Parts: sequence; C-alpha cells; structure tokens
Amino acid sequence: MDLIPQYDELWVISDIHMGGVRTASQNFQIFKRGERLANFIGRLANERPKDNLALLLNGDIIDSLAEEKAAPGYIAIDVDGALAMMERIYNDPSFAAVWDELGKFVRTPKRHLVLVVGNHDIELALTVVQSSLRKRLAGDDEAAQARLRFSTQGGGFACNVGSKRVFCTHGNEVDPWNIVDYDKLGSLDNAMNAGRRVEASKWIPNAGTRLVIDVMNQVKKSYPFVDLLKPENKPVLSTLLTLDPGLVKQVQLSAPINVVRGMVTGNREVSALLSAGVNPEDVVSTATLEPANIIELMGPNLAEGVRTFQSGSEDDLLLAAERNLVGNPVTDAMAPTPAGATLGMGDLVAGALGLLTKEEALRRALKDWLGDDDTFKIDKQDETFKAIVDRVGPGVDFIVTGHTHLARNIECSGGRRYFNCGTWIRLLRLTPEALKDDNKQVFNAIYQALKQGSMEALDKAAKIPGASGDVDLLLDRTDAVKISSVGSVVTGKLIRVTGGENGASINLDLEEKGGLGA
Repeated sequence: MDLIPQYDELWVISDIHMGGVRTASQNFQIFKRGERLANFIGRLANERPKDNLALLLNGDIIDSLAEEKAAPGYIAIDVDGALAMMERIYNDPSFAAVWDELGKFVRTPKRHLVLVVGNHDIELALTVVQSSLRKRLAGDDEAAQARLRFSTQGGGFACNVGSKRVFCTHGNEVDPWNIVDYDKLGSLDNAMNAGRRVEASKWIPNAGTRLVIDVMNQVKKSYPFVDLLKPENKPVLSTLLTLDPGLVKQVQLSAPINVVRGMVTGNREVSALLSAGVNPEDVVSTATLEPANIIELMGPNLAEGVRTFQSGSEDDLLLAAERNLVGNPVTDAMAPTPAGATLGMGDLVAGALGLLTKEEALRRALKDWLGDDDTFKIDKQDETFKAIVDRVGPGVDFIVTGHTHLARNIECSGGRRYFNCGTWIRLLRLTPEALKDDNKQVFNAIYQALKQGSMEALDKAAKIPGASGDVDLLLDRTDAVKISSVGSVVTGKLIRVTGGENGASINLDLEEKGGLGA
C-alpha cells in the first residue's frame, strides 16, 4: 500500500534566499521579488479549490549564510539565536508579505505546503525552527498544521500526483562542495532539544558554506555581484581572487575545513569528506600544497593569461609572481614581504594575478565560469541532472531539483521528465560575445558596472551583446514547476512567473525551450 502523499496538482519553486539586511547604504539581499512571490502564492491558494493542491519550496528558502548572527558558527545552534534569526527574516519588510501569504495558503482547505531543506537553510532541520515556522504559518489551526510538512533529513520528498510518482530534492547532495552531514545535524538538534549548550565548534561546515562565509561575504561588501555567482566551485574562487587576491590568505591552509586545499586537489572524495568532520590534512599530502600548485587555483583562461607574462617552467612563473608582489603590492592590505621572508601560497597567488590588469584578470576568470554558450539553456544536461537522474529509480516519473539556480526541462529515458525549477533571485549572465578575447572594450564597460558596488547599479546596467542581439546583464527569470493531474492525464511543465507587482496580475507562461530567455 502506497502511503506517500497524494495531490491533484503540485507546484515547486526553489532558491528564494530570503535573508540578509538591506539598509540605505548597503543591500545584502539577493531576493527582491517579494511582491511577485506573495501574489503568486495568493493565486495558488485560489486555484482548483475542490482539489488537493500542494506548494513545495525546494530548498534554500531562507539564506542563513547571509545573516550575520549565524556566521560565527556557520549555523544558528542555540535556541535563542535560531529563533531571533527566524523572527528577523519573518519581519523584514522585503520578506514579510511572502510569509503572510504562505500562512494564508496553508490555512486554506485543501492547500498543502511542503518545505525541503537546502544548503543555505540547514537550520530548517532543527526542531526549534520547525516549531517557529508552524507557529508563524499555521498558528493554532490544527488542520493547517497537518497540511504543513517538512523534509529536512536529506531524503528529499516523494508524492503522487494523479497516477504519477514525483520526487523532489534540493540537489546539493550531488555537489561535493555542499554536502550536508545530516547525522551531525541531528545530534546538534538532539542537544538543543535536551537543553544542552552546544559549542559552535561542534559543527564543521562544508567547503561551499566556508567559501560563502569566509570569502564571498567579505568580497560582496565591495562587489555585491558576487552573491549572484553560481555554482560555488573553482571558477568562482578564481573570480573572487581577481577582485581581492589577498583573500586567499584569509582561508588558512591549516584550517580544519579548507576551501583552497580542496580547490587545489580537485578531489571529489576529499571534498565529500569535508562535510563529515574529517581533517583534510589527514587525507591530503603536503606535496599537493606546494606553491607550484597556484596555477591549479585558476581556470584555464585565467591561467593562460598569467602564463603569457612569463616563459619557461612554472618556477619562472613563481619568480615573476614574487617579483611582482614584492615590488608592487597588489592591494593596500598586502604589504611587501620582508626581505628574506618566505612567500606563502597566498602571496604567490596574489603576485601571479597582479601580472594582469584587474579588468583582464576578471574577464578571463568569468570566461572560465560563465563562458559556456549554453549555460542557461533549459534543456542542457548539466552535471546535477546527470548525477540526480542516476540516483533515482525507474518508478519515478517526475524528478525536480533546484540548487544550481539554472532552470531545466529535460526528457529522460522511459518517458520520465527532469526539472530544475531555477531560482527567484537574479543571475549574472555573461555571454561568449561579451567575453571575447578580440573585443575587450565590451567587457571593460561591463567592468565599470560591476565595480560600482551596488545591486541597484547592476539592475540598471546597460545590455550586453548576445548571439541574437543585446540581452540584459542580469537574468531575472522567476520560474516554477507545475505537475498537474486532470482526469487520467498527468503533465509536467516549466512555468515562467511574471507580473504580480505594482498592481499587475500574475502571469503564468510556458517556459520556452532553448535560448537564454528574456
């Protein structure tokens, strides 16, 4: 007997990232579609009133990594801190309307709400946070509480829509930099429930979390656009280092969890172990951390650019980097290395990057990260698609992920279908045409927008060249997956959600295949 939930219609959205503070001087919020999302939820509350309709939020619902109170221990692991964080996010003017509509939605008969944990909102796995959410959304309404479900142990969420089986998961479980240790998380939850004090050091974050908090959160104070970089992998670190080469020294090689160490080795097994509290020094030999491996911190285009300034062996490059660093410090924060002192890897990386202008270094780094012509095509079979589909059994008809922020709609073997429901934040989009080696003036204009230091400047930035004409620098595409049963027919669609702001009604249109989209 199949006891999993049964719905007539399921809507899935992902990667909302409600978190961060917005002030008159700085804006650390990457989600700005609160009014649209609230109106979208309100519309779903009134769709098919006689049928069971579910809304599933497929991970990274909140963004605790953008909340300063969570940063010291990478997770809010005390009751007061967790509750204070949630209350701040509930009441932030940018997000409050979304929570209000989610509450109205789950209090509506036959409306079901499912929350799946991601890697930016692991606090949702804590009992105290789930209790807070139940109170905020369902109050004392027992029927509404019964329609509110949590999937926060890393197992994903399975249900039936009509006669078809659906499996939803955030997708970070196949990303070696963002694997979550749910066993350790459960033990912390147990301690909190039992009233024991939990030391912040008891939670060892994965490499992706470390990259966000230790590196990206520092860079975004001057370059807010880094918050829009996905995924958090080697090219992103390379991009960050071009903006502030000194950052590599902030992530010490002797740290228990070490982003740079993993980036150098590129070892998937080691990356996965980082989430399980294993000391990288136990599994990575000292030889892999020789300064000569600085080239391994760079993508191929950036490395090629650096190499053009030297000839001969990698030793020659290191000597050039040393001369550049000692003679011309790359940043004000980095003083020349005293005579006779030994340069560390951080110094050598900074010196090597300093061989290029910042504009050229950033262009090459972004080309490594975003230079793929089909990055945003919804039928591209990316690594997340391949890994997740390989893990799912043949009895599942619809597979839905998030995490990458890249919407996907792909037909699989056996008539199954894979969706990635994308994100509700903006994405930085750089086309091959904007990154061409023979037209650097185009990128220099983009660089002027990137270095202005505000999200608002990026929103207003001029268009960039694309394959079929100019396109926006920021891709602002809010998507949802709809799986619907009408009679005996069950269909799955990727829907673009537009409107819903300044008095306009919500529009739900089929997301077209191919292309980047508007």
